[in-house]
Amino acid sequence: MDVSKKYGLEYRLLHAITKGRPWYGEWGYNFGSGSYCLTQEAYKSAVESLSNLPLSVFLSQEQKPHSRVQDMILYYQALSEHELVNLRDLFCFLMGLMHDARKNASKSDDITCKKRRFDASGLSSSWEKSDIERVEEAMLRVLRAVSGSNWVSRRALRGAVCKVASPELLDYCLAELGGK
Repeated sequence: MDVSKKYGLEYRLLHAITKGRPWYGEWGYNFGSGSYCLTQEAYKSAVESLSNLPLSVFLSQEQKPHSRVQDMILYYQALSEHELVNLRDLFCFLMGLMHDARKNASKSDDITCKKRRFDASGLSSSWEKSDIERVEEAMLRVLRAVSGSNWVSRRALRGAVCKVASPELLDYCLAELGGK
């Protein structure tokens, strides 16, 4: 029986979708039997079918308003710098976001402990105009991806672009975004 779970997901299957092999393959173990007593061929076929399932299948339904799944796919497609075509692309991107968020949360950033000096225009001396424009563009992409009149909280927007820049720059751009 396959009982490996991570945050309520079947982690072994999720890992197989993102990496193309079972999680225990990371340590050199070979396939013995698939999840739920499947044969190796059936397991491999199922993983490939799921991995290569195009996201367009979920988006092609001309449903208004969009479903939560459609909104989620559009949201992460807008965040990604690369085209997300299938489930493997989407889950790899999500796993990367989770990894980055965990890594950023675990290390203490000395910059957050120091006061920043601001020049006459109000910009921090450590922020380039191009950095500010990049963060603002990322925020606008997220806002465009949200369909209709759905509300995006400040916290959700900040979290969506957290890997783009430092927390201070994100806060600055959020404050300035209100007038745009």
